[in-house]
Amino acid sequence: MTSPELLLSEFAVVSLNEIASSTGFSARKIEELIELGVLEPCGQQGAEAVFPARCIELARAARRLQRDFELPLAGAALALAYRERIRELEDRLRLLECLLPRHVRG
Repeated sequence: MTSPELLLSEFAVVSLNEIASSTGFSARKIEELIELGVLEPCGQQGAEAVFPARCIELARAARRLQRDFELPLAGAALALAYRERIRELEDRLRLLECLLPRHVRG
């Protein structure tokens, strides 16, 4: 298991089994999240795929969506994709607002 401090590093990687054990999902459910595009491997260590440590939080979010809203895994994946798109758009909006002259920002 990866230490909590290591999970905070943007360069930390985890295995599929570490994601599964950290989220309560089975390895098969993690594979489904990969197939749905929620999780994406970032490389290999030996014969095993590794993932950015951030994938643990994504998988936990998918689990919460399933549990709290009784969504199928595909529905949770879609909700996560929309959440990520909203975050991207909010980031772009903040950047554009910073480029506006102060008197225009309001």
